[in-house]
Amino acid sequence: MIRRVLFALAMLNVAALSATPRLVVLLCYDQLRADRIEAVRPWLSTQGFLRLLGEGVVAERCMFDYATTVTAAGHATIATGCNPARHGIVGNDFVIGDRALYATDDTLLGIPSPRLLLKPALGDYLKANSPQSKVWSFSHKDRGAIFFGGHKPDGACWLIPHVGLGSSRYYQPLPRWIAQFNRDYAPARAAGAVWSAQYVSPAPLDTAEWEGRFPGGTTYFPHSIPSDTARDDFWHAFALTPMAVEWLFQAARACIEHEQLGRDSIPDLLCISVSTTDLVGHLFGPDSREFAELLVACDQILAAFLDELDRRIGREHYVVVLTSDHGAESIPELMRAQGQDAGRIRTDTLLARIERWFAAQGGYTRRGRLVRYFFPPWLWLNRTAAKMAGIPFDTLCTRLAQWLATQEGIGIVMTARQIQHQALDTGIVGLVARSYNAERCGDLALYPRERWIFGTTPAQHGTPYSYDRWVPLVFFGGQLKPGSIDAPSSPADIVPVLARLLNLSIGQVDGKPLPVGARRQ
Repeated sequence: MIRRVLFALAMLNVAALSATPRLVVLLCYDQLRADRIEAVRPWLSTQGFLRLLGEGVVAERCMFDYATTVTAAGHATIATGCNPARHGIVGNDFVIGDRALYATDDTLLGIPSPRLLLKPALGDYLKANSPQSKVWSFSHKDRGAIFFGGHKPDGACWLIPHVGLGSSRYYQPLPRWIAQFNRDYAPARAAGAVWSAQYVSPAPLDTAEWEGRFPGGTTYFPHSIPSDTARDDFWHAFALTPMAVEWLFQAARACIEHEQLGRDSIPDLLCISVSTTDLVGHLFGPDSREFAELLVACDQILAAFLDELDRRIGREHYVVVLTSDHGAESIPELMRAQGQDAGRIRTDTLLARIERWFAAQGGYTRRGRLVRYFFPPWLWLNRTAAKMAGIPFDTLCTRLAQWLATQEGIGIVMTARQIQHQALDTGIVGLVARSYNAERCGDLALYPRERWIFGTTPAQHGTPYSYDRWVPLVFFGGQLKPGSIDAPSSPADIVPVLARLLNLSIGQVDGKPLPVGARRQ
């Protein structure tokens, strides 16, 4: 009953908005858990993140409604309004027909593209409604730009080492202004530059022994970008600094100027996905001094960008949506040192133990390893090896699941058969089911315990726990009346809300309209 009432209110409130925005800016900070902004509030300006939070419509309880919280899945969900079970991007890597694929692989053209995305994105709906609308997306990562742009944007561009701002042959040829941008704002100009701590003091600590090292450097400030632009270390280091964030927003500004976004009554869509927050979060941890310094720098860059939108387009004519593709928890060794049950599971060690277990079951391991692929959380098993061992495949999956559940650090194990035949759609079971696509997921789903992670990267995400699913969601600008939404929400709700603001008809999605309202005229 409550959901029906909220739905009706949402229809009334959104329908009451008096003007279609000329420009919608979809802004994502990769790996930004919802409470991370609050942690650096004392050092923020009033015109960046705090302006959005203070003058926007804030969804206080926004969580992704599925289990496998990774970048590709998150961007696809934000862009389509669907969960992975429906849009098909079940991870950054997955398997189709016994072939391992990266999420943006194009099996026909052999180049990055959105071909594996099974549902239309917001930009596709916008183009279908008004072909003259312009849709552009920018990111440091290809998967951020590609999934945000949808199937047929005017352009989807990302940071390409040794190139700068680039794209793929899947899209139409890039306009001349991008070549000029690459001359004017070449990342190579950052060679030898230094990123120094200057905002956040005295906490958090600048270094912890479990942090990773800046390329060619140390775990603590200052961090110097290598001078040799021909080496991969330069490009990795550049992408880790606020200079890369400024570069990305400069690209967005150039697009607004040269493509004349938001200049007429035909609505346009600009998508910006900042990957630097994710890169820094993985390497130094999301509660590191580096992450805090980066957020404060991002705040200043955002404030300048909002100011430019005010001047160029007018606050009443644009809408900004702020969100993230997933959250993250701290480095497990740091949490363990604080007395918490936390740790990491080395995937190579786990896979070796699985093979030994299989051998003990009578498995033929010399030429028939059991595990074909492991892209957490999904395990793809070798059916031929199971047959050679004389074990019915479903029986083998069940036995392996039972054994895995007893291993240190493992928290959730489900077989594909269990997921497919599970009637419940709530709790952990529902979260896993909404991450599952039968043609793209493995034979077992395997998630670590809370505060445990797979692999050797200092910090990680990808689990169904709240710290990985909790992200900010703010709608700002246009005729929107500031306020808060206390009911549970999801980034999948972004598409239904924006579809109403833009008067678009959309297909079946998992998201729902949220009760955003208009200012009184």
